[in-house]
Amino acid sequence: MSDLNSIVQVAVKEELKHAVKLKETAGRLKHPVLKALLEGIAKDSEKHSLFYQAILDFLNKVSPMLTEKELEILKASIEEHLEVEAKMIRLAKEWSGKVEDSRLKMILWAIHEDELKHHKLLEDIRDKIAKRETFTENDFWDAVWKDSPWHGTPGG
Repeated sequence: MSDLNSIVQVAVKEELKHAVKLKETAGRLKHPVLKALLEGIAKDSEKHSLFYQAILDFLNKVSPMLTEKELEILKASIEEHLEVEAKMIRLAKEWSGKVEDSRLKMILWAIHEDELKHHKLLEDIRDKIAKRETFTENDFWDAVWKDSPWHGTPGG
């Protein structure tokens, strides 16, 4: 486990360092397409750093369970965002098929690919992580009474 901690700590720092360098390079450019692409990749590196930090936190800290209310809020937000993502996936694909300029096509295709990844990640959060990390009222009552010899009454 400590090896994984060390590896992930290095990854956090490397991603941040890489993001800074990309931002510096982008800041020197006047070309709007190249500047946007480099800044976007820098933001991805910052995002990766956040993800690696989350891994460290998961390995080294106790994560609080979601309440049922938080799960409802999360699900509603994810569902709304999934609708937007689906629309943007269609539009980016449609637009990339219509433009002739290879530079614009490349940007639109990069957007399309990012939207596909985001869509899948949101579905996974909703279906695989959020449900598992939620502490429901039923979980509470199971914890209180499931193995109790009394089941809520004195002496059984």
